[in-house]
Amino acid sequence: MRILVIDGHPDAGSYCDALARAYVEGARTAGHEVELLRLREMNFDPILHGGFTHPQPLEPALTRARDAVRWCEHMVIVTPCWWFSVPALLKGFIDRVFVPGVGVDYLDRFPYIRKLLKGRSARVVYTQNAPQWLAVLTREDLFWRHLRRAVLGHCGFRPVRRTVLAGMQTATAQQRARWLEQVRLLGTGGR
Repeated sequence: MRILVIDGHPDAGSYCDALARAYVEGARTAGHEVELLRLREMNFDPILHGGFTHPQPLEPALTRARDAVRWCEHMVIVTPCWWFSVPALLKGFIDRVFVPGVGVDYLDRFPYIRKLLKGRSARVVYTQNAPQWLAVLTREDLFWRHLRRAVLGHCGFRPVRRTVLAGMQTATAQQRARWLEQVRLLGTGGR
């Protein structure tokens, strides 16, 4: 399987960095073809100047990223949940890469969009400080609903699965090691 792993954490050496590397290691061990994008190492403007009305040329790093999105059969996003959303760097990447012509085409009549990334599956591996029950009760699981429906589902990814690693502030070293192994095993199955 062709797998694209996107590390959306802005800091090298973060736990998300370790999770992305664990997934890649598992996937490569199982014989999958894997490409890893570390957004923090890419040179691009994360601001979509002019929205969709004034197309903005892609920098070379984003051209390669766009091609990798089209190439993959399965995409994995590894990110922290900050302020009920993704880090600004990942949001800017989504805004710049999943534009009309890549993620969707907008139509003049119903169904109003054509999903251009159908036939691909996705997984979001994310960390959050709050326990999951609290995220569901107080935030209505906004982070997950947004990424699953408004971004990945909107572009045609299906199924879209998640691995949520909640309670990061209180997680022990043993728990973090177990989570790394869990993500490594997910990579072996390409899921």
